[in-house]
Amino acid sequence: MGISRMLKMQLLGHLSVKEELKKYLREAGVVEVTDVSIEQKEIKFDEESVLETEKLLEKTEAAVQFLDGYVEKLSFFERLGRGRLLTSPEEVERLSGELPLEEIWGRCDDLQNKIRAYSDELARSRELVRALEPWAGVAVALESIATEGYEMQFWTLPEKAADEELSLLKERFPLVEFEERARERSKSFLAVILPGTESEPLGEALGEMGAFHSTFANLEGTPADVMEKEKRRWKELAEEIEKAQSSARELAVVRNKLLMLADHFGERIGLGQVERYLFSTDHTFLLEGWVNAAGRRRLQEHLTKRFDDIELSFRPPTGDENPPIDLENRPAIRPFEFVTTLYGRPIYREVDPTPLLAPFFILFFALCLSDAGYGLTLSAVSAVLLIKFKPSGGAGKMLQLLFMGGIVTALVGLVTGGVFGIEAESFPAFLQRFVFINPLDEPMKMLNIAFLMGLVHLLFGIGLRMASNFRAGFVGDALFDDLLWILFLAALTPLGYSVILGGEISPELSFWSKRVSLGIAACIFLTGGRKQKGIVKKFFKGLIGFYDIVGYFGDVLSYARLLALGLATSAIAFAVNGIAGMVRGLPFYTGYIAAALILVLGHGFNMAVNTLGAFVHSGRLQYLEFFSKFFTGGGSEFRPFKSDRRYSVMKEKNIRS
Repeated sequence: MGISRMLKMQLLGHLSVKEELKKYLREAGVVEVTDVSIEQKEIKFDEESVLETEKLLEKTEAAVQFLDGYVEKLSFFERLGRGRLLTSPEEVERLSGELPLEEIWGRCDDLQNKIRAYSDELARSRELVRALEPWAGVAVALESIATEGYEMQFWTLPEKAADEELSLLKERFPLVEFEERARERSKSFLAVILPGTESEPLGEALGEMGAFHSTFANLEGTPADVMEKEKRRWKELAEEIEKAQSSARELAVVRNKLLMLADHFGERIGLGQVERYLFSTDHTFLLEGWVNAAGRRRLQEHLTKRFDDIELSFRPPTGDENPPIDLENRPAIRPFEFVTTLYGRPIYREVDPTPLLAPFFILFFALCLSDAGYGLTLSAVSAVLLIKFKPSGGAGKMLQLLFMGGIVTALVGLVTGGVFGIEAESFPAFLQRFVFINPLDEPMKMLNIAFLMGLVHLLFGIGLRMASNFRAGFVGDALFDDLLWILFLAALTPLGYSVILGGEISPELSFWSKRVSLGIAACIFLTGGRKQKGIVKKFFKGLIGFYDIVGYFGDVLSYARLLALGLATSAIAFAVNGIAGMVRGLPFYTGYIAAALILVLGHGFNMAVNTLGAFVHSGRLQYLEFFSKFFTGGGSEFRPFKSDRRYSVMKEKNIRS
């Protein structure tokens, strides 16, 4: 278990079975197709056909996206219960021949343009009316506001400027007539009559006051006449929009058929793109790809029975090849692959860290959340989502992980006395027996436990690095760089507990801890420079090696977050209960309603935020403190060629027949 054994597959076949074979491999979904290992090969790839199908898919999805806004609205529960469309090869073939896709796309595009144009025109008209409202009382036609010597201008300026500076402006421009037509929204609207010679200096003065000049070019009639004319257009534009939307609702009945076609075109594109990797002659073709051990058995069992004109062979990867990574773990460990892949996949000849991090991650997650009530609620919500939606891939693994995390959190919450922020003394007697430690009352005890878990986590990581060095033949590195440090850190632990944390240890344990630590330190010093030449370099290399203890010390301190997040969850839950208790005494039963809302919203928010924090910080401890000791990563995901239908499910698939 861990990383699946990968094999390089070579398939040689006659051209007559190529199309059927590609469809079989797509439905089998076990082969990641790669370039063939032939030098100076000429790939016969019909790129034009693929591009044409991509254009059809683009038009189909554009039509679907437009019609989505005009399909019949479903209720929340109807949306929950709706699955993907069920179709068949015969139905898809019929639709691709009968459904006038180009015509439908053209109608959708035309309706979309009409709706957008009419909506934009209506918005512009409303904006024009809104802009003209302050000047509605002006009885001068807009096309006549300028004469040979005088003109009328419309200005909007801040109300404060109108109060403080307008009088000064009148003194500065005695030939100009200022009339305030309206005042609203902290703005003053002025109609200004001025000689043409004053236009430029007045504009500069008003601009300095923060005023805005409104121009209504190409409009005829008084502001009131223009507003009335525009308002009459609103009904016409709204009717045109409704007419186009009604046509779109009628056209929306073909949306499901378009979704089936979109999947069909996507499948055709996938089959066409595989041609990029095939090498073909006039009569044969060669296909290569990666397949795992289970996929090999499946192909060997069915391919040779179904196709006579093919030759199939498998070989292990060579030393310079980097096969894709297919993680294969037991069902209980599989959800933790989500944590591993967020960081990166292991390389092919590396150990899969998923089963190694699983117990640490789930325990750290539970300690950070640390509330049995939140844990059970999280598990219940995750279970409902898993049963109802049956998500796959990363989403499914994450929900399974949250479900398991909720169960462990419930157990840890009982041990630490955390249940929806209720004080442990209020628990029933049979529950109080499970409470081992209350972090709010004994934070130092909980901190010691967190540091101990961190030390075990780090030593386990160094031990994995030691095992990896042994397997690679680096015995010296395993013994002197890994084993000695494991023993040194273990020997220093009692001293650290006593000196740094103020714990009590026996004199005998202190004596032996010091002596053993000094002895191992001497060994680390003597072996640290073993790869250097010259006594001076060996001396300084061995001395500098002790700087690693600072890094290990910092790593252990990082585990204090287990206490900090657990305390935060408990303290906020306790505060929510306290606030709910204070408002419960409000009259006319309003207190009970307010208290219920505070409890539901407060605990819901606390659970959501601290679930996120528990996940992030538990992952951080794996990535920075644990993985850094032994894990390299950098592998690529195994991506087999398979059907990728997003909207529909094909009936009566049977690739084995």
